[in-house]
Amino acid sequence: MRLIAAAAAALLLASSAGAVSFINGSFEDGRSDVGAFTTLTAGDTTSITGWEVLPDGIDYIGSYWQASDGTRSLDLSALNSGGVMQTVGGFELGKHYRITFDLSANPESGIRPKRVVVSATSGVATIYNYLNPSNTVSDMQYVTYTYDFIATNVNQDVQFRSLENNAYGPVLDNVSISLIPEPATWGLMVVGFGLVGAFARRRARERTAVA
Repeated sequence: MRLIAAAAAALLLASSAGAVSFINGSFEDGRSDVGAFTTLTAGDTTSITGWEVLPDGIDYIGSYWQASDGTRSLDLSALNSGGVMQTVGGFELGKHYRITFDLSANPESGIRPKRVVVSATSGVATIYNYLNPSNTVSDMQYVTYTYDFIATNVNQDVQFRSLENNAYGPVLDNVSISLIPEPATWGLMVVGFGLVGAFARRRARERTAVA
């Protein structure tokens, strides 16, 4: 039972340590007059709740094409390469974190790949390529990617930047972040969950025998 309690404590600790999240990770909260899409300029911090628009602007997509989560998404190129940034707080130093996001591409040009660079204050900037040439406005065929880093600052400036210097950029949606449990924590949790299962099966057998 002590191992079960330790596993439960480890899970609780992992959950509390990982209680870091993006504000408005699917871009659903923001200005109401988006329509099919609206172009946002660099420095805009109010049109998309929680996010700042980076040079050289983005397109905030409403009904123009299929979102990955909800009804809105971002084309990270307006007329030139742009991007968005959010400062996220509450990180624990030395912990491993994973950013998960869905990527597609403006389907109007048909040119692939579409490239986006992702970075956090404590991480190395990494380029991701969306390659699928057959996505359409009604079937955007999003692909889920992950970006991992170790926190060396309590606050992290997380950026998503287009590398496409044209009006047909990479499309971003459904951004989230989670703690990656340490191997020792995972091991303890697995053992504890196994014991919980064994205990439950034993109790079931005892109830059957009594009946």
